[in-house]
Amino acid sequence: MASFNLGLKIEKGVTNPKIILVASTALVLIGIALSVYQAQLTVENLANQEQKLAIGSQMVVSKDMDPNKDSRGVYSIQVTDFGSDDKVKVSVIDPYGIYVTTKSITKNPFQDFFNVSINGTYKLQIENNGNREIQVLGIIGYYPVGIDTIDMVGFVVLIAGLSGLAIGMMYLIRNRRRNIS
Repeated sequence: MASFNLGLKIEKGVTNPKIILVASTALVLIGIALSVYQAQLTVENLANQEQKLAIGSQMVVSKDMDPNKDSRGVYSIQVTDFGSDDKVKVSVIDPYGIYVTTKSITKNPFQDFFNVSINGTYKLQIENNGNREIQVLGIIGYYPVGIDTIDMVGFVVLIAGLSGLAIGMMYLIRNRRRNIS
């Protein structure tokens, strides 16, 4: 069986807390780096805009898209304090002005996908057909490939690192108490 001791002398029943603390710190840093990378992927692939929409008004969020980069587009809207009587219509318009999809929003937040078929500027048009002013966040762009996996792995590595730091600190405190006694 392989030994992973790396030449460190550790007595039976005694754990070296410094090794645990260093390894856990490395895991925390890797988890943070993965989170930053995930955020960067999201920012470069999506365009967003937040705006108050008066009754009967609309807003447009635009993003240049190329099917050679990715043919799967995503759009999402979130309405602050979304109510059952709010009437919000969302449309995705391709560079030729053709409506790719049009939907009435019945849940909040709402996300759906569309096909990026031609190169150019795609528009997300959001209309307030309700009877009150609403605050809307609209997002359109490419759905980042592998973003879910990166997010999950980053979270797990971060939690493992933080748990290791807690365990390492407990061993450090326990070993110091033994040395004092």
